[in-house]
Amino acid sequence: MAQHQERVERFSNELREGPPASDRSIKEILDTVRPQLQELVNKQMELARAELVPVGKKAGLAVGLLATGALFMLLFLLFFLLTGLYIMWYAGFPLWVAAGIITVILLLIGGLLAGIGAGRLRTLNPRPERTLAALRQNIDWLRGQLRP
Repeated sequence: MAQHQERVERFSNELREGPPASDRSIKEILDTVRPQLQELVNKQMELARAELVPVGKKAGLAVGLLATGALFMLLFLLFFLLTGLYIMWYAGFPLWVAAGIITVILLLIGGLLAGIGAGRLRTLNPRPERTLAALRQNIDWLRGQLRP
């Protein structure tokens, strides 16, 4: 138990006083730190990739919904316009009234689909929050290591 207590006190003193001074040059220190920094950057890139892949998949789905909505708007415009015009014209509506009614219906359907897709895109957070937090911690740690 006494050994444990001594280790805790020694560690506490090291934390308060900081690391002992070194006789190594800055070049030697940087050469020692370089492989660790390269590994750190590689790990940060892996973390960013792991965070962004699910967001990218969701964004792709939302963009797909938007594109599908636009395609349906175009197809609906073509087929409903022709069918609706013929039906309404046959029922006695003037041609311009029939075209206006069909246009409003198509606008509502297309707007609804596009609105759903755009809403899904707005809810996505493209920032890799964990990666940014880890980078901030690493920068703070590195600054602490480089200060005398």
